[in-house]
Amino acid sequence: MAPLLVDKEGVSILVQGREHLPPHVHACYGEEEALVDIRTGEMFEGYVPNKKLKVVQEWLAEGENRAKVEENFYELNPRHRPKKAEEEKPTVKKVVKKNKKKGEK
Repeated sequence: MAPLLVDKEGVSILVQGREHLPPHVHACYGEEEALVDIRTGEMFEGYVPNKKLKVVQEWLAEGENRAKVEENFYELNPRHRPKKAEEEKPTVKKVVKKNKKKGEK
């Protein structure tokens, strides 16, 4: 059984492990199930009625829900976690000294 995040207005919102991208939640309503992109709120697979999709979208938009759910997705699916950009190493500039001829300043 997938971790239940919330059951709101009859819609169960879950995050599962061993999943694929994009980061998404499963929205289950009765016998219907849809995959909803966490970042955009778009239903990209399956089906739930538009009224219930809106419940999911509004819940994702509340407070820090979207960020927490996305982090939860990556905890359950670590192979999909974006890699952190390597910290930039300071650039070392080479200073080239010109040999001055005698008498030049």
